[in-house]
Amino acid sequence: MGSTDPAEVEVVVVRHVRRWGAVYVLVVLFLGSWLAQFVTQMISFRNEQQSHGQSFSWTDYWPEFLAATFENWQSEWLQLVFQAILLMGARHWIFKVEAEDMERIERKIDRIQDHLGLPTPPPSNDDPA
Repeated sequence: MGSTDPAEVEVVVVRHVRRWGAVYVLVVLFLGSWLAQFVTQMISFRNEQQSHGQSFSWTDYWPEFLAATFENWQSEWLQLVFQAILLMGARHWIFKVEAEDMERIERKIDRIQDHLGLPTPPPSNDDPA
């Protein structure tokens, strides 16, 4: 096996973090919020059980926790679907100017490259094709 250049490894790591960093942050925030829901709901459930003179039971807690989780997720998904429908319906109106500006800038860059006789670089993996 050949040796790996540390500079190449660093470039690969930086590229990976730039591409997937937001996903990692969202996963951590999701798991953190779910853990917080678990703990606070468990404390509330335990207090309610004690106020009724009953002891805490995991078999009683899990169905309540899962039901609350799925109710919360259901409402969040409904909100996301509604937002997606609104954005899709308004995307031409909202993003039309930005798309036209980007296309105009790209045409100018192409004309400059042609004028200078520069080769057009191949599209990168980041470019939507």
